[in-house]
Amino acid sequence: MTDFQDIRIIELDADASGPAESGPLMNMVLNLSAEAPAYWRDAFTDAWKQPAPAMRRHAVVDGSKLTSTCMAFEFQGQIDQLNEVISATNDACRLGTEQVAL
Repeated sequence: MTDFQDIRIIELDADASGPAESGPLMNMVLNLSAEAPAYWRDAFTDAWKQPAPAMRRHAVVDGSKLTSTCMAFEFQGQIDQLNEVISATNDACRLGTEQVAL
């Protein structure tokens, strides 16, 4: 088994980002540092859906992209929360791969 490599946000993909299907929301597409394995994506999704002190808009990971659907003015706050959940997901996945290796 290969060692788990942390996944992180690299940059906003401005070309892929744009208005959501309805209303004033935007699909903000972020490039990730690597293709997210299914177990990481599932762990991220579960963690993102947990109650949080601040409102969390819809966010989904697909391959090496993360799409956050939010109002433009909410985006920085969403990034801060995404980074927290990504860090926790990395920690959980790293611990999981270490336990499997034992």
